[in-house]
Amino acid sequence: QVQRGESPPPRIASERPIDVAAPRTDAMPSIDVAGIASRLGPSVVTISADIESGPRRGGSVGTGIIITSDGEIVTNAHVIDGATEIRVRLAGETEPRPATLIGSDLSNDLALLRIAGEGFPTVTFADSDSIAIGDEVVAIGFALDLDGAPSVTKGIVSALGRTISTSGGALDGLIQTDAAISSGNSGGPLVNAAGEVIGINTAVARGSATTAASNIGFAISSRTTLTVIERLREQGGDDRQQGFLG
Repeated sequence: QVQRGESPPPRIASERPIDVAAPRTDAMPSIDVAGIASRLGPSVVTISADIESGPRRGGSVGTGIIITSDGEIVTNAHVIDGATEIRVRLAGETEPRPATLIGSDLSNDLALLRIAGEGFPTVTFADSDSIAIGDEVVAIGFALDLDGAPSVTKGIVSALGRTISTSGGALDGLIQTDAAISSGNSGGPLVNAAGEVIGINTAVARGSATTAASNIGFAISSRTTLTVIERLREQGGDDRQQGFLG
């Protein structure tokens, strides 16, 4: 389990409730990849943004998940960092919808968006304490921004409590997985066998001239995600400052 000296993930009390599963007392079922893809597909969306920030000029594409029925969406902050316009394309639709940025936390690489409307299908978050090394997982997202439905890859939880350095500082408490994660997957869900979101896919380790890396991806835990969502709802804006050790 992730050891971070934190309390259990909060059940956010607001007019926009987020579905969080109760702690599991039974064994995790065998994973049904097709069933999970079918069930979560309508809640996984494409995020596209026009970027005009310093050297980052052009377009950015990633993945997001719908977390409330009135259109709140979570994605990675690096997908929309410096965006002048953000768009969301829902499953089964060909034209994107405009999205409003509620808040962004670059230090935790999470952003909260909202689209207009009601009755959207939502995901359920897993209780973080239910995650264990060796659990089968599925990563869902729009890898390489390919047309059609999102890509689905299967793997396991390889490690917990990982820390990596990024341009925004350091991300800690991460879930490591060997499920394939590619460009465009950023902001998409990492899902357990019960179809619950255990993390937000954010990065993949790459080899260099002196190191080798294979099947090492990272996801922001549901614990961190729920905490950041609550703060962004309360504060909004662009939060880039957060201290860390390591």
